[in-house]
Amino acid sequence: MNKKFCGGIFFDPKVMIELGIEHPVSLLYYLTKEKEKYGIEIVKIQHNEDSKITREVGNIVDISESENDVIMIIEKLKQHYVTPVVMQDVIDDMKYEIAPR
Repeated sequence: MNKKFCGGIFFDPKVMIELGIEHPVSLLYYLTKEKEKYGIEIVKIQHNEDSKITREVGNIVDISESENDVIMIIEKLKQHYVTPVVMQDVIDDMKYEIAPR
């Protein structure tokens, strides 16, 4: 599987307060490609009070044959701070936006 970094975000302090998150969180978004299908990988990194780092990874392969469609989805995921835990549900809800090929 090939993987291309498409950007990362740190949770905005205002968002952290709204969500009750006390320690820094960053999300890294990747475009993946396996055979002729593109997918998404999200990595969540959270720093805890005891200086430990927790890492959570989610992958969805086979979203579309269109690289541009998947990059568009990644941009929307970044705007809404989508994490690996909820990414499958969000992608399922976004399927209507992916043009059939």
